[in-house]
This record gives sequence, structure tokens and C-alpha cells, in this order.
Amino acid sequence: MTAVLACLVVLALRSHERLMQPHLWAEDGTLFLADALEHGPGATFMPYAGYLHVAPRLLAWGLSLLPIEGFALGLALVTLGIDAAVFALIARVRHRWLVPHDAVRVLVAVAFCFLPGTWEVLGNLANLHSVLFYAVMIVALQDLDQPLGWVEGGVLLAAALSAGEGVVLAPVFLLRGALRWRDGQPLGHVLREGAAVVALSVVAVVNAVLFRRSGMPASDFVSWPMSRMIEHVWNTLNVRYVLHPVLGDGGTLWYFRRPLAVRWLVWLGLVAVLVVGLRRLPRRPRVLLLASCACVFLLILLTWYVRSGSAEYPAFGAFRDPGVVEDRYMLFALPAGLVLWVTALGRFRSVFAAGLCVAVGVLAFPRWSFESWGSERDWARSARLIREARATPGAEAHVPINPRGWGLVVHGAR
Repeated sequence: MTAVLACLVVLALRSHERLMQPHLWAEDGTLFLADALEHGPGATFMPYAGYLHVAPRLLAWGLSLLPIEGFALGLALVTLGIDAAVFALIARVRHRWLVPHDAVRVLVAVAFCFLPGTWEVLGNLANLHSVLFYAVMIVALQDLDQPLGWVEGGVLLAAALSAGEGVVLAPVFLLRGALRWRDGQPLGHVLREGAAVVALSVVAVVNAVLFRRSGMPASDFVSWPMSRMIEHVWNTLNVRYVLHPVLGDGGTLWYFRRPLAVRWLVWLGLVAVLVVGLRRLPRRPRVLLLASCACVFLLILLTWYVRSGSAEYPAFGAFRDPGVVEDRYMLFALPAGLVLWVTALGRFRSVFAAGLCVAVGVLAFPRWSFESWGSERDWARSARLIREARATPGAEAHVPINPRGWGLVVHGAR
């Protein structure tokens, strides 16, 4: 609970402008609210962009039952609360085998709130799937001495039905089940891991069918020259797992501006510290941590495939433009990289791990505040347009939201 409150306070402070002038972002209005008003709970299993978004749709429907004037603020508060609760999962006792010091795990949860890419991802339904994906990762890193419980089951089910990318972590739960079987744990504990694999995989098959039917173009990155693919993968891997968790925005920019010899020396030094620290970690948590990091990185390759043109985004590759830190794609794999480094440094001294978490927040100071979503800030006016349109038979209103050019179409009573 301490971690949840700490994360919620940090996120509320960072988002104070959006809470003072609440409005909607992208699919929150155009898709989720519009469909909730039009179809009610019937919109729950309607696919979008090739996969299911059950949790965002249920939340939008529930909030739409309230007076429309409170929808935008209610949505912001609910989603920030979910973000805080997901990040706080790492502070649970079940993660002591990775980070033994309780206060350090709370600091890890708070550090998640300051990672690059959080500008767009946090506080809305449109990107809730990205947060739920890391909930799956955190559950996958739990101590094997305790079976998966109802909390974990709820988290995994919500993620499976709302974050199709969670399937890349299915192999980790398969590994967890194999380790439990080898240790002679009760069959029920093993089967719970198998249930997680089934939940993530079956929904992924459904999403694959929906994606093919959606007609969305797959990326052409698979046709790139091998040298280009290797370069993008190598740079992205280094930024997410070796460089940025320790050097931050400025330090990573500095790294890519140095001569090749300097870059190699810095890289070798960081990797040496990481390897020595991880070697001090007991075998089972080390295996699961490395397996989780490997599977989380597959999310980037999956994104390159299902999001046409995404592989060309500056957020993937050499880190040379400070503007990319706000891009939602910068968040991909960084939570895993932070856990990797905190775990390694904690095996030297807990104070080193705590210092890294504090540094993540301090180095994020130039992008500390989340300004308002965009030019549309008068939700009272938007709510009035929605209410009037819905009360007028046959009416149709286009209500603008953020970013510029987006809006939702509201139909009157029939």
C-alpha cells in the first residue's frame, strides 16, 4: 500500500495540469467513450486495431454511467490509480528474492513513474495495454516459493484480454511451471502457471485472427538488409538494457556522441558491473529475470511487425534526439532494464540500488511535469455538447478532443 500511495502521489503531481483541466486523449474519446455511449456493455469485446481491449472498454462503459461532466476527470483518476497499482506490484514481498530490501522495491515502483515514454502512456485508456503488459512481467518475476494467487490471476486475465502483446511472456510462465515441477511442488501450483500460459496464448490466437481480418498492414522491416536489422536491434537493446537505466537521457545522448573507442569502453564497463552483480543473484531468480528480459525485448520486434513503419521511429535505435524521450515507444523494455540494474546493484549494496532509483527521478527533471494533453481543455463545454446531442432525437455532434484533429461522434436518441 505504501508503494501504491507513493506512485499515485507522484503521478498525480506529474499530471496536475491534466487533472486541473481534464480532457480526453485519442481513442479515449474517439473509440472507447463513443462506443460505450452507442453500444453500452455490448462494446466490451469489439476489437480495435486488430485485437481486444476488454479492460479499457469496461472502464469506459462504467465511467459513462456517471454524469458525463465527470467522465474526463474520473477517467484520469482511475487510470492513474491503475498505473500506480501496477507499478507497485514490484514492491510486494513476493519480489524479495530479486530485491531483498523493502524500501528499495518501493523506490523501484516510484522510479517506474519517471521513465521515458510515460508522457503519453500514463493516465489514459488508449495506452493502458502498455501498462498491463508490464504487470504481466512483474508477476512473472515473483518468487517461486509462493503459488500464483487470485490477485495474479486477475492481473493476468485483464492483461491477456486487453494487452495482446503479453503473449511474448508466455514462455516465462512455461519456464516457471517447469521449475516448479522439477522442485517437486504440488501439481496445483504447476497447473496455475500452465493456466497463465493458456490464457496469454489463446487470446493471442484470437488477436492474430482479428489482426488479419482488420486489414492493417504489417511492417516491411522483415525485408530490410540483415545489417540494418542487426543495427536497429543492437542499438535498441543497448539503450534499453545497458545504457539508459544508468545514464539517463543526457548520459545516453552523450554516449552516442562519443568516438567508437570511448563507447566501447563505457559499454564494457557497464556490462561488467551488470554481469558481476547478476552472478551474485541465486540461480532461480537470475534465470527468470534474464528470461523475462529476453521475452520483454520481443515486444519491440512484435511492434515492428504489427505497426507498419514503427521500426523507423527514432525511439528505436541510436539515441541521438532528446525529443524521443516523450515517445511512448521509449518505454518499451525500459522497466525490465531498470529491474535488471536494480537487482544487480542491490547484490553489491542496497544503497547502490536505492541511489539508482533516486537518480532515475532526478535525471527526469527536465520532463518532470505532464502538461495538458493539448488545445482542447474545456471538458464542461464538451460534456454539454455530448449531453445535448444525446437528448435530441436524430442529432449528431462532432466533439473535438486531443490531439488536434481527433474527435468523437455522438448520436442522439433513436
